[in-house]
Amino acid sequence: MEWITSSGFVYVQAFGSVILLVGFLIASTLLQQRASTENVDRLGEAPDSVKGTWMHTSALAYFKRRRVENIFASRTHAVPVYSLILVVLFFSFLSYFGADFFLRNPEGVVASYILGGARAAAYLTDVAQAPANGTDASIKLAAYQSSTLFIISMAFLGAYIWAIGRLLTRINTDDMNPSTYYFLTCRILTACLVAAVARHVVDAVSGGSAFLETSTGVPVGLAILGFAIGWNPTLWVDELVRRAAKFLQEKTPRQLPPGQDSLPQNVTLSMIQGLVDDKIERLRELDIDNCQELADENAILLWFRTPYSLEMVVDWIAQAQLCIRFSADRVALLRQAGIRDIFCYTKALEADDSRASIQSILVSVPAPLLVAHAQTIPLEPSYQQILELRDALNIKRLEASPQGAGRAAPEGEKTAPTTIVVSRKDGGVTPADDGAEEPTPVQ
Repeated sequence: MEWITSSGFVYVQAFGSVILLVGFLIASTLLQQRASTENVDRLGEAPDSVKGTWMHTSALAYFKRRRVENIFASRTHAVPVYSLILVVLFFSFLSYFGADFFLRNPEGVVASYILGGARAAAYLTDVAQAPANGTDASIKLAAYQSSTLFIISMAFLGAYIWAIGRLLTRINTDDMNPSTYYFLTCRILTACLVAAVARHVVDAVSGGSAFLETSTGVPVGLAILGFAIGWNPTLWVDELVRRAAKFLQEKTPRQLPPGQDSLPQNVTLSMIQGLVDDKIERLRELDIDNCQELADENAILLWFRTPYSLEMVVDWIAQAQLCIRFSADRVALLRQAGIRDIFCYTKALEADDSRASIQSILVSVPAPLLVAHAQTIPLEPSYQQILELRDALNIKRLEASPQGAGRAAPEGEKTAPTTIVVSRKDGGVTPADDGAEEPTPVQ
């Protein structure tokens, strides 16, 4: 057990960081391969009417694109994957062995502009002016450069933890592509560089070092600052630019954020009937956190990624497409009148009398605007796609199709309702005849 108290344990920690990352990459590949294969097979078992929809075709192409045999051997994935691994390996060793490097020989420190900043530039001048104090100057520079490496290590730790969480999200959404690895690599590099710059900026600001250090000179504040930068480096880059512009009394060209009154309405998923907390959390795991995203989502993809029925998913999307058009109070008024989704709304806009009723409910909405809704909503791709899928689930339409699962059966033969077939993913259905003793499998 001597290796636990020796440098061997530090080597284990450094290599362990890389092994953990590689493990996530391998897991993401295996899960994506298995999920893509299973989903393509299950898509082939859908009813013929559903197979003819745009959403089914799009979902099939989506899962086929996600098939990656081996990310470490693929020409497309190999370079970004190995780049990410090498960056993590480099900063892991830098974080675990950087302190030991400065402790071994603080007098023989090598001045670095990246780690020492302005103090490295002034180091030669200090030694030239007072040669007898050269050792003290070297130790002070080593201490400063060590603190810079410390904040870089904390930034790497924050970026590394963020990257692992991001990989988990990508695994859950089957969205691992080469740009993901490039993005994570650049994110870690950016976080470490911004942390180094932030260290020098803090040192330049009057009283900055005292704010980040304890009374005994321990830079505890650098750990918090470094981790925060690693978690969100973009925020700190913008803040540095803003403060630099203020210091220089210059107005740098940048986009102004909208005012509070001009911000768009954030339509939360809680506005959808049937979406309780656990269902909302499941959708958030798929990076769907508002009605705008849900309204444009592929219903078949969402159906395959969740345990909910296809009919329920279609209903949620139809509700979301209505919610994004009106404020919450107007949506509530429409629901009180029985108009709960985009299908009911567009149907009510077709006739003059029902459109007049809608106007009486939405008092502040002028009649010409309702006429415009009746003309423009059917032209929207998201509406056309969900309407096509809704019609494909229609029982009467499936019964009229000679190849539909809901076709008329010969006398004495039992059939299963087609819509229930679509809702299930295991191939079983609930029998159409209430007197049947067990479910009838789909043939």
